[in-house]
Amino acid sequence: MSREQDARSLADQRAAVTREAILKATQNLLVNEHPAAISVPAVAKQAGVSVRTIYRYFPNKQALLDAIANYFPDRADVYVSSTFESMAGSQEALIRLWSMFDENRAAVRAEHMSPAGSELRQRRLTETRTQIHKVVSTAAPVGSEADRERVTDAVVAVSSSSMFLELTDRLGYAGPDAARLAIWMASALIEKLAADHAVEGPTP
Repeated sequence: MSREQDARSLADQRAAVTREAILKATQNLLVNEHPAAISVPAVAKQAGVSVRTIYRYFPNKQALLDAIANYFPDRADVYVSSTFESMAGSQEALIRLWSMFDENRAAVRAEHMSPAGSELRQRRLTETRTQIHKVVSTAAPVGSEADRERVTDAVVAVSSSSMFLELTDRLGYAGPDAARLAIWMASALIEKLAADHAVEGPTP
């Protein structure tokens, strides 16, 4: 390797370390601050770099939030595809997922505040909804398809990262405890579907 290549390689390594430090600083700030309250100067101070350095890697605060949202990209994909196949499996999966959310709360918050995060959440929605509908239909194979669709949407809502933030940030639950409360809500919805059908009788 030539001296010029050595220098380029070292510069690339330093750039990667600096970028990582900026992302870590942003995550640290997001643990206690709402994304809207985060400023580029605050990130620069936390990272120990200049504001100018921040802009060298990220053109604006939105780009920073997008990078954080993509920092934790595959957590729900694994959760949905491998474990959300039964009521018991989905409960265990949600506790694991929300424990991961607890450890990566900054990324979850950023995901809710950035276009890249919104795109990630939208991309996962169809598969998540399909898997939850399968669980609902297996746990309560009663009523009309429209009833099961409504319950599916309600379960998607109570098991979403939005609900995670509501229960942890606003109501003070720890991740696993928040997951157990979400599971209780989801179970109650499915049980209500079954109970309504038992009262009304089979759908003709």
